[in-house]
Amino acid sequence: MTKRKVVVTVPLMRAFLPICLAVPVWADAFPVARCVNLDQALEAPREGDWGYRIARPDIAWIADQGFDTVRLPVRFSAHWDGRIDPAFLARVDEVIGWADAEGLNVILDLHHFEELMADAAGYAGQFVSIWTELSAHYAGADESLIFELLNEPTEALDTAGAVALFGDVLPLIRAGHPDRWIIIEGGGWASVDALADLPVLDDRTVLSFHYYVPWEFTHQQAPWLSDPPPARSWGDKDDRAVMHADFALAGAVAAPVFLGEFGVTTLTDPVRRAIWTGAVREEAEAQGIGWCHWGLSGNFAILDPATGDWVPGMKEALFADE
Repeated sequence: MTKRKVVVTVPLMRAFLPICLAVPVWADAFPVARCVNLDQALEAPREGDWGYRIARPDIAWIADQGFDTVRLPVRFSAHWDGRIDPAFLARVDEVIGWADAEGLNVILDLHHFEELMADAAGYAGQFVSIWTELSAHYAGADESLIFELLNEPTEALDTAGAVALFGDVLPLIRAGHPDRWIIIEGGGWASVDALADLPVLDDRTVLSFHYYVPWEFTHQQAPWLSDPPPARSWGDKDDRAVMHADFALAGAVAAPVFLGEFGVTTLTDPVRRAIWTGAVREEAEAQGIGWCHWGLSGNFAILDPATGDWVPGMKEALFADE
């Protein structure tokens, strides 16, 4: 999506002082178009706890299907004791290396920092320390490595609070990574509405949102919920109008925008699941927004472990033009 250079009023880091900046928009340069999340693995308390360990053949399969990027959600906070456990960090490096060998971009995502969401002030220092270590560790890494500062701010951490944290770590990261793409997202579980309140921190910042609307459809019968929504349909005129309006809102943002997560549980009727997934992809692409499906495995899978190939209907939903 080509967007013009604009002048906008943005908050100035932690102080939130309004200043006018000429913000160049780099949507065409952001290298992510088709992405899939490597879910259920490194964002679990321990890899394997949720039934999946990332395997090199899966990375090769992703590349072979035409994806250009993997998003790697990592629960670094579960492996922190004044520093990131070296063995765990080596495992993250291994997965990044596999993806790099396949020519894939990697979005390294700080995921499931639940303590920070419950006590933002109490864990802000740990957030800064984690990114200080990651920034030093990946100094000199290929530009195909992208940093996502924090997944889905929620609970005690609203958009303003998250932006304050981003302002704390951005100078630390930029000292060693002046040109690396950095992804940020807002509160309400990275809602599309939060995009309007996110500042463009610099010209290599991408604003992200996640899309599971309506939640009662995308999370129907979800076994991990205490009261999961019952089976239901999706796709009438009103449903599509809501989706179209949401993506028009995202497309109107004068900055690079990225859809970091979207998906439907595998317990959903497969035809309806594919229709919703394809509709989201089409809306994102119509706005020039790169996307990342959640996910490869588990409750939102596109890869069937029994066959080593696509879950029926999902290839057509995500790659209808091929």
